[in-house]
Amino acid sequence: MGRKKQLMVLPHLVDAGGDLSKPWFVEYSFRDPRTDRMKRERVYAGFSKLKTKEERYALAEKLVQEYGDKLRSGWTPYDVKKVAYTDELAVQRYAERWGKERESMPTIRMYLSEFLLLKRETVIAHSYQTYRSKLRIFCEWAEHAGLDEIHVSCITPEHILDFMRYAVRENNVSRRTVKKYEQILHAFFEYLIQRDLIGTNPVRNIPNMGRVTDEAARPIPEKERRLLLAFMKRNDPQLWIVCQMEYYCAIRPNELRQLRIGDIDLQGGLIRVPSTISKNRKSEMVNIPNQLGRLLRDIGIERYDNDEYLFSANGQPGKALLGKNNFRFRFDRIRNKLGLPSEYKLYSFKYTGASALVSAGIDTWELQRHLRHKSIETTEHYIRKNFAVKSNILKENFPDIE
Repeated sequence: MGRKKQLMVLPHLVDAGGDLSKPWFVEYSFRDPRTDRMKRERVYAGFSKLKTKEERYALAEKLVQEYGDKLRSGWTPYDVKKVAYTDELAVQRYAERWGKERESMPTIRMYLSEFLLLKRETVIAHSYQTYRSKLRIFCEWAEHAGLDEIHVSCITPEHILDFMRYAVRENNVSRRTVKKYEQILHAFFEYLIQRDLIGTNPVRNIPNMGRVTDEAARPIPEKERRLLLAFMKRNDPQLWIVCQMEYYCAIRPNELRQLRIGDIDLQGGLIRVPSTISKNRKSEMVNIPNQLGRLLRDIGIERYDNDEYLFSANGQPGKALLGKNNFRFRFDRIRNKLGLPSEYKLYSFKYTGASALVSAGIDTWELQRHLRHKSIETTEHYIRKNFAVKSNILKENFPDIE
């Protein structure tokens, strides 16, 4: 991290060597937040009317004290007005104690907070938490680097690259995390462009950096899958149903947690994932395969009220919404108890179902609809990244090495 830039040089008298025939003035310097440059300011008022050194020194002492106090209190000589805003980056325990309302000159923290308020209305809670945690770290770094003392239009690609280097060096983040920072910061500066606060986005040409890790969930092989499902069916039948739905319908765990009885149409063979719970904030319909339809009928979901959650307390549908990490914690405990690798995650059941469909020869367009991907390109990338293309020629007719 670079050395923090000097914000001001406090007032001092320039007395022309005591020559009363020349101009005397009090001089100070201040970094203009609009240009990021130190700018010298001079106060001449009153000196020319005074005819003795004693009078001029007395006035100088008064002006040095007056302007020094103003600068130290946060006053700026430039036309940058203070504004009130809600600090969305405040740590919760401090926000509860002191509140989140702030008043200051427009700074990076204020604009980040405004951006987060917008995101809170447009993304799911889990995604909002990701935005806030990443932007909180960036804001702390930016303030330490002095970027809160300049206008946001003065933030350069080199500043962004410095932050990425800092994140890698100090926090040992993975390449995947660097990409997430890049995505979130790019969205923030695009927001500033839309507000006509900056002209170009400084988040660009970020090189590959960070630890290379494979954090993605993987499909679970049949032997381990049977072991997991048998254990869950005996000891946690509700979680067993969660895994069945993830496998057959590719519905994300957080969406399943919030799914209500009324979202399931057994007669029509469809599950509606409302916009209020879907990851992309769009209402979408998912087909119910016959195996899952029979299971949901067998457990009698039709006898519950439409507004009840499918997964609730005591392993039954009900009014209580389970915690966002409830399913994951339960799955991880069972996986660890069975001594299975940590690369098998609850989310693996979605990948496992998709892998089975690819092996069965599903059309890519159908797979896109099933996985609720935004585009066919996303699905093709998903297939290339996660699954090998099975080939009987390669398996059965590969020429011998000798």
